Amino acid sequence: MGNDLTEAEAKVYDRQLRVWGLELQKRLMAARILIAGCSSGVAAEVAKNIALAGVGSLSLLDDAPCKSEAAACNFLISADADQAQSVAEASAATLHEMNPLVNIAALPGGLPAIPDPEFLRGFEVVLITSAPFSTLLQYDAACRQLGVAFFTASSRGSTSFFFANLHSHEYTPLETPAGVVPTKAISAFPSLASALSQPWKTLRARYTHKLVYVVRVCADFESHTGRFPTTEDLPALQQRARELAADARAAAAADANGGPLPRDLISEDVMPAGVLEEYVIGNAELAPVNAVLGGVLANEVLKAVSHKGEPVKNFFFFSLGDNVGLVETLGEIV
Repeated sequence: MGNDLTEAEAKVYDRQLRVWGLELQKRLMAARILIAGCSSGVAAEVAKNIALAGVGSLSLLDDAPCKSEAAACNFLISADADQAQSVAEASAATLHEMNPLVNIAALPGGLPAIPDPEFLRGFEVVLITSAPFSTLLQYDAACRQLGVAFFTASSRGSTSFFFANLHSHEYTPLETPAGVVPTKAISAFPSLASALSQPWKTLRARYTHKLVYVVRVCADFESHTGRFPTTEDLPALQQRARELAADARAAAAADANGGPLPRDLISEDVMPAGVLEEYVIGNAELAPVNAVLGGVLANEVLKAVSHKGEPVKNFFFFSLGDNVGLVETLGEIV
């Protein structure tokens, strides 16, 4: 890429050039990003945001037909879209209209069950939605070996989260005190497998987000079965949730500094019967939740390729129940 932008690029990106400067914009325009699982509303939000920001190359992977029920939450699929098209093809067409300066491609087929290193090597960032944890764990491990930044996200009912693994990530802080030259920092990220297996006794159970329990329960189920849980699986999931809750209470009771864990945080009535059920069977995505999660996640993707700003490490949770976004750092660096 040359030292200067074309006249068209400078005009389209004028506003953000004033915010973050030429060098950062050039980094974005050189970025190669893959989004797999475009049927979800979260994926659509992220794709829209990073396309408008001017990333260099955005590849979409989702062979679900436009007319499928799974694609109902993807607002990128226009009303007059060819129903024979895949979700990826219809989304790519809309994104190209939003920003024709970005190289947007709809890749054929769906996400392979087994990661292909040669395929993944062509990207700087991989975002996967709508895949069980059995698949996500494999792709996180493959991306880690290649040094490719890995993200996954999920939005179900009023609950949502994303996970980030940027491995060993060097970045420049956004803000420094007046007169101080910003220095680069490094943030090391745990693997997804490590994040999902952190012992409860190492957590400050009093302050742990309720969705951590939900994700742990579902991840354990999906990694063993290779599929998403259904209503029929709820009794087994609730039993596992009660076991985790008991472990957390025991850890909190043994922590003189943390004190006893409030029962209403992870009680059988609030966590398993409420949040867990909604996450498992409340598959309908809510546009406001997708907008919040997709906005934060898109910003993290841009941080990953620009190396500007401290990244979220490593889980971000958002639900309408508490109406706040919380960061949880789980797992150990190996």
